[in-house]
Amino acid sequence: MRALLPMVIVGGLLLAGCSSGDKGEPAAPVAAGPGAATGAPASAAASSLGVDDLDQDGTPDPDCGQQDFGAGLVLRIPCTIPNPNDPDDGTRLVKDSLYRLPSYDADLTGISGSLVTARATDGKRVVIFVFNSDNLFATGSDRLGDNNTLDPVVALINAKFAGGAIQVRGHTDKTGTASNNQALSERRAATVRDYLTGHGVKAGQVSAAGLGSSQPLVEETNPDGSPSLAGRAFNRRVELAIRLP
Repeated sequence: MRALLPMVIVGGLLLAGCSSGDKGEPAAPVAAGPGAATGAPASAAASSLGVDDLDQDGTPDPDCGQQDFGAGLVLRIPCTIPNPNDPDDGTRLVKDSLYRLPSYDADLTGISGSLVTARATDGKRVVIFVFNSDNLFATGSDRLGDNNTLDPVVALINAKFAGGAIQVRGHTDKTGTASNNQALSERRAATVRDYLTGHGVKAGQVSAAGLGSSQPLVEETNPDGSPSLAGRAFNRRVELAIRLP
């Protein structure tokens, strides 16, 4: 993962309509790691022609359906993802992890996070920042730390993704109760939303959603069944899902 403590970057984002306005294409993804899922979910529908050429053979790659990542983030999934993103520190992707999708090529200098990219059901580009919550919040807190890296994020959004619809998505690991995790994820998402809007982010809209521990990126147990502290840390995150205009 790029410049990231074990940490990627929609309801209202997935509005109907289509546009050719697309600021950038996915970079060549990094090599696959242990446990990386390389295809679409088992429930995917029959393939149809996609809009991206991930294998760079000069022909758009087929899609094998859609995947719902919660809170309205529904993405088209290519039948084959040649090189899924690879999480660090020996963590293993869960089946159909969002993080298996390709990375997005952007200058992340000063930003402790990473980017992934996909297409919404209408073909619009969606770029997703992923930040480890431990780099933003103290344990159990929804108050941003003084050393958070959101100012450079605002600058990058304004320079490259201005006018997009942003959904801030809070996530926790699976420790603690589901109700507490859900509430904490909602508060953290709201805090980041308020920071973005209060610091001049240029967006068509900014919303917030908490998903608790319902959408892990990686396994929270090791192959021997013991707890994976790195996996838990990786799943504690905030995402900014940006649907480009």
